[in-house]
Amino acid sequence: MSASPNKLRLTLGLGFLAFIIAGSLLLLAWLRQREREESNRLFQALAQADAEFVRRMNLPRSEKLAKDLKELLGVSIVFLDRSDMPPAAEYLIQSEIKRGKVEDLNDRQQSVVVELDGRHYMRFFRLPPASSLSLRDPATLNAFITFWLISALVGWLLVRERLKRAQSERLAMLGRVATSLAHDIKNPLASIQLHAQLMTPQNEEDAQAVRLIENESEVIAGLVNQWLHLANPLPPKLVKVDLTECIRGVAANMEAQARHAGVEVDIELPSPVWIMGDSQRLAQAVRNLMINAIQAMPRGGSLKISGQPANAFFELHFTDSGTGFSEQALAQGTELFFTEKEGGMGVGLNIVSSVITAHGGTMKLQNDPKGGAVIIVLLPFFTA
Repeated sequence: MSASPNKLRLTLGLGFLAFIIAGSLLLLAWLRQREREESNRLFQALAQADAEFVRRMNLPRSEKLAKDLKELLGVSIVFLDRSDMPPAAEYLIQSEIKRGKVEDLNDRQQSVVVELDGRHYMRFFRLPPASSLSLRDPATLNAFITFWLISALVGWLLVRERLKRAQSERLAMLGRVATSLAHDIKNPLASIQLHAQLMTPQNEEDAQAVRLIENESEVIAGLVNQWLHLANPLPPKLVKVDLTECIRGVAANMEAQARHAGVEVDIELPSPVWIMGDSQRLAQAVRNLMINAIQAMPRGGSLKISGQPANAFFELHFTDSGTGFSEQALAQGTELFFTEKEGGMGVGLNIVSSVITAHGGTMKLQNDPKGGAVIIVLLPFFTA
């Protein structure tokens, strides 16, 4: 099975950080190489210009001139007389001139040779220049900022694509599981529902048992449909629906479960509240929200479902007296497979969010300042 989204984000984040560090070091090395090349080019240009000046002015090729030029230019200069040089030395100098680049004599000195006339050469020496690269330099800073921004954009796109791919793989696997479960569950479930409908209760106790079987069968059918919806979400079939009636119907079916958990459900809604919706999908979303609230209060508590108009929307509040959402749940609660429950699958709130979004609404998770969790759902009113 693929890694969890958080672990995948961490892995990709560490990989991206390593890429940024390695890329920054390579960029720094490249900038230093360019700086060195530019410095050498200027050194060569200085040597050529100085030699041209000596040649044009026909200045004496003396040690005094070399000393004066050193004080003026800041580089050491030696005049070499070809008549005093052995053939091997002159060959090396000619080779150096043909290469046409600054030579590194050692770690402490660089040299360039210029042919002055038919008899003399001028050799220029300097210390290797120290790097002036600094983030205080606007050009350097802009180069790094540009690299970091481009890297961040590319990294974000890659992470997003990788997360999408991981989720697609999970959904594909989920689709296969859901199809298999639906096939294995729906047939016996249909048989149970059929036999419950054919039963003739002899007393009120039998009638309650039949209703319980029918209600629980509907819950199981809803769960199967929920998994099928997750694997293959289809657009809702929108008709005029009384939202209040839909919520009260779900609450009635879940009355036994709430009572067993010690949770008191209080519904404060106007009636009717007309919206365009798919009653089955809406009931599925409400059931998930109620189940989450009940499970958040293992020692009992209260769940209040209230609502009021908000411009063109109806605003629903599901408020429980549990421990509330963690910071991570507030940020990621509706993500697929995110869960903080032991043994949870992390699909309930994701399905609720997708159902609400498909109805043109929005959902928000928050905590009540007095304690407990609050889920706010906005659904558009029915307009004729």
